[in-house]
Amino acid sequence: MNPSIALCLVPAFWPKLPALSLVCLGSFLLAKGCAPRVFDLNNRFYSLVSDDLKTQWLKSIDSELEENIFSWLNQLYPEQINQSVEELLKFDIVGFSCYQSNFKTTLSFVALLKKNKPKIKILLGGPQITRLYFNDQGKFSINAFPDIDLLVVGEGEQALADYLQGKINQNKIAVFSELKDLNVYNPLLGYSQIDLNSYPRKHSVSLLFSRGCGRKCAFCSERLLYKNIRTRSIANIVEEIAGHLAKNKVQSFIFHDSMLNMDLVNLENLCDAIIRNFGRINWEAQMGIRSDMSDQLFAKIKQSGCYNLFVGLESGSANTLKNMRKGFTKQNALGFFEQLKKAGLYFGVSIIVGYPDETADDLAESLEFLINNKHLIPKIEQVNPFVYYSGTEANRKKDFYNNKTIAAKVDYFISQLKKHKFKRTNAFLNNLVEK
Repeated sequence: MNPSIALCLVPAFWPKLPALSLVCLGSFLLAKGCAPRVFDLNNRFYSLVSDDLKTQWLKSIDSELEENIFSWLNQLYPEQINQSVEELLKFDIVGFSCYQSNFKTTLSFVALLKKNKPKIKILLGGPQITRLYFNDQGKFSINAFPDIDLLVVGEGEQALADYLQGKINQNKIAVFSELKDLNVYNPLLGYSQIDLNSYPRKHSVSLLFSRGCGRKCAFCSERLLYKNIRTRSIANIVEEIAGHLAKNKVQSFIFHDSMLNMDLVNLENLCDAIIRNFGRINWEAQMGIRSDMSDQLFAKIKQSGCYNLFVGLESGSANTLKNMRKGFTKQNALGFFEQLKKAGLYFGVSIIVGYPDETADDLAESLEFLINNKHLIPKIEQVNPFVYYSGTEANRKKDFYNNKTIAAKVDYFISQLKKHKFKRTNAFLNNLVEK
């Protein structure tokens, strides 16, 4: 008899769309013949709270919320907390998707489950577990979590399959057990238990065309989530898009790839398939600056329905870009922006201020680059100080938390952008550090 499995996400996590972790893991298990139950408790409780708490919930970094959200919800909605625990107790295995923002709440739910049902199996995965692995590499051990039956570092599908087949070693840790083929299932299956109308962006869904990133930016922790680069087949992702359009009445698609233009052949094939099968769909994505993209490809990106791109510029200083290992020059960035404008593609750029060894001249050069090319840059999407992430090669001792002068530099940089009337997303200005 197959064990019963629940997949769970608890508060607090970004609430506007279903989490891809629940979607992908749920789809994988369904394709394997299992019947998981998905519990988006983050969505459940977000829908209950006051507008003020909703506003706080949407902040990128809020230690007060992360520390207290479980106790607040337990005081405000004790019956719903108890009901949620009772629902989870019906399963043999409960897997939690863990992020920094919901990790304390996750452990609180785990404690309640183990208290009421000691034999229940608890699995933890997600970016927070990978972060802890890099934080304590060499010493990372299940012993730090006595109530946990499996810790998953990296993606979870193969690790989950191995666990169900009894292949996990006695250490109860799976480290970067990755799928070789992303086409073994269709993520559309995972939406069968998800009511898109219960989310703020009810007519939008997340897509993932590829996993991994070919660039080695020194500061980036996202690239550490995967060891290998893999891409779904065009047929696989077209099938998912078609299903969303027909079954879920989706109006916009958000690609969560680290760099959608990592493989230009795959990107062009994707655009061709969208045009051929749907005419166009509304989509947005994150792209890296490249000097080898043709005007024809940019035109296809526009024709297929792209309405917004997030571009990680990070700096307009030649020296800082080199230190970041961004893989492009200021001249490359300028050419990329010109091609985007020529194709009529809207985009925003992100900026990092106070990167290690960034001088006053470097900072001035970065700001000057933006101001001089304002006619090519529709929007400043994000401005943040340099923050170190575990496992990256950047200098931890020189980040925002160890160098308080960076805060003043960020404030000055933002003030100049406002002075020059750049269009910007105010919620993403200085949003990765607590005010």
